[in-house]
Parts: sequence; structure tokens; C-alpha cells
Amino acid sequence: MIRSVSTLIHSLLRLLSESTSGPVAAILVLLLLFSCQRDHLYFASSNTATVLVEPDWSTSAVHPNGVTVYAYRESDGSLYKRFPPVSADQKCYIKLPQGDFTLVVMNDTPEEFKGRIDFRGEQNLSTFQARGVKDESRSQKLNEHLKAQAEARAASESEGTAASESEGTAASASGSAAPVSKSEDEEYCIVEPDTLAMSVIRGLHISPEQIDYYYDRPEYDLSQESATVVPVSMKPVVSQVNIKAHVKGLKYARGTTLSFLRGVAAGYDISTQTNSTDRAAHAFVLNNRKFDAGSDSDGTITASFLSFGLVGDGTTDSRYYLDINFVLINGEPYPLTFDVTELISVDVSLYLTLNLDLEIVLPEVVGEEGGGGFNTDVSEWEDEVVDIPI
Repeated sequence: MIRSVSTLIHSLLRLLSESTSGPVAAILVLLLLFSCQRDHLYFASSNTATVLVEPDWSTSAVHPNGVTVYAYRESDGSLYKRFPPVSADQKCYIKLPQGDFTLVVMNDTPEEFKGRIDFRGEQNLSTFQARGVKDESRSQKLNEHLKAQAEARAASESEGTAASESEGTAASASGSAAPVSKSEDEEYCIVEPDTLAMSVIRGLHISPEQIDYYYDRPEYDLSQESATVVPVSMKPVVSQVNIKAHVKGLKYARGTTLSFLRGVAAGYDISTQTNSTDRAAHAFVLNNRKFDAGSDSDGTITASFLSFGLVGDGTTDSRYYLDINFVLINGEPYPLTFDVTELISVDVSLYLTLNLDLEIVLPEVVGEEGGGGFNTDVSEWEDEVVDIPI
């Protein structure tokens, strides 16, 4: 290239020397050769780099409507920007300046979880949490239930009798008796959370070489073609709880009032990607009934619901309690409380599933004449229909 330019210059000088207007032509040629290169008529820089966030939802069992991305500065954890949500079927492009960032990616938007999950402290990653929403009505019912239990226990102890099975003991997985919770702290219920998946991507470095520059006006936005791709494996935040109780003498129960699972995590710490260490309870209806094959007396009752799951992801010495409130066919309440800590089994495939199986024995009673009074708190059985082959 250098040789060709030199040859061109010598040729032009030879022509100029042979021309009659040599001095003028020589000046023009020198100006042409040694003048500054023509500046571009267009120059622009957004001072940001384009990043393509690619969530993988197959690892979360969540089918989102959209995607929301937060960007936090790694230097102090402060929020750089919460980007507008994009539809789940569109590519998620964001713009970041030079620096180091942590991304938080979630399904849908915090506003869509209103009433089911409360997002707090988003201004700094260290304080960003997803919290359960307190259910005031069911919290009141829970504490009324616990107060009644405490009064019954105190009355029993004052008579010098040991607590009976109906006052709250159950066989643990090893067959030994499990103690009842005697916590006097005010407990509360949270609303069942909605399906939530999140992921935290740390150490995203944006260098000067990644910044978008343009020396000529582009016909369209070229930044997406050179975007930095960030693959994201989404993690489910909520767990599914499956409760199954085999009941001997199930026919003696008219139904149940609210049941409670106490001791579960009250929320999720987004920065550490672990469940919170403070506790809450879930209220639910345990009224899905199925009798054993060939039996009109014994059967199972089941329920399923979503929860934040175990406290601290099961890394603490927390205890978990299940309160089931039967109403017998004679109209009498029959409350049971179980320490189910040792009965919980965890299935970690995709959705974290907490399985709880236990055995219950109900007393034989005679129903009230005419079926007894109607209790509006009793949830009638929702019998499972089973086809019997002929």
C-alpha cells in the first residue's frame, strides 16, 4: 500500500513538472495530499453498551407473561436502573454504561404480584426482598386457635393429666412422640404467593470496547447486532407443599375448618438467593377426601398450595407444625396439632416440593339427630370420584 502511494506521488510530480502551470498545480497537489482527512459528517455515542438478557425458563417451571431486569452497581449495591418490562416472547435488550454490574432477573413485574408478594428495598441489592403478604383475617383465626389450645392445655395440666393425642401429639417418622409447639409469640398467616422465578447474575463487566459508537448515520439500530449476550438460568422461588393425611375413622368427620402449617419461611432474600429466617404460617382447607378401596370408614385427605418453603432453605434448626381442625359428625370440634419437622420430605426436581404424609385416628362418634347444626366455618368434603372397573 505504501509503495503504491509513493508511485502515485512521483507520477503526479512528473506531470506537474511538464505542465506550463506547474507552480499552481504543484500547490494544489500538495494541498490535496497533505491536508487533513475529511471529518465524518456524523458521529454519535450512547455511552452505553447493549446487553441481551436471555432467560432460560425451562429450569423454573414458570411460564411468564414478561421479564423485568434490575441492574445494580457492584461497587456499593445501589440500583442503577430498573428497566421497563418486555414481553416473554420478545428479546430482552438493556443498555449499561462502562462499569461492573449485578443483574436481577424476574418473571413479570412486581406490580403484577400485588396482594400475593410484597417486593421491598429494591434501591439496594442488599435490602431487596420478596415478602409474604400478611392475611389479617386468617392471622386472627390462627391466634384464636392457638389461644384455645393454650387454654385447653393449661386446664389439662392443672388437673394433673398428661396431654392427650387429641391435644397435639403425633408419631414422627421414627415412631416417637413429637412435642407440640408452645410458642407464646404472636404468629401470623401469609397469603399464598404466586409463582415466582428469579436469578442473580454477578460480575457483568462493561468495557470501553463494548460501548456503542457510530461514525456514520446507520439506516437502523445496529447495537443489537453487537450486543453482549448474558444467558440466565431462572430459579423458582416458591415451593409447592403437598399434604396427605391418612385418617382411620374418616367417616366420623363431617369436615374441617381452617388448617395451618406453621414455621415456614416468611419471604425470600434476593441478594443471597435464600429463604428468609423469619417465620410465618399458611392457612388452607384440607377437604379433598378419598376413601380407601373397599372401605367406607378409612381414607385420605389432601391439600396442595404454594409457599416460600423451608426457613433458610432448611439450613436452620426450625420446627414445623401442622394444625388440623376436624368437626365430627356430632358437631364437636376435634383439633389436632402435629410436629411435622421430621415428616417433611423434599423433592428438588424443578419445582421444590415439600411432601408431608401422616396418620390420624378419629374417635367413633354418633352423628347428631338430623345432622346437627350448621357451622359456616366447616368446609364440606370434596370427594374424589374414582371409576371402578367392572
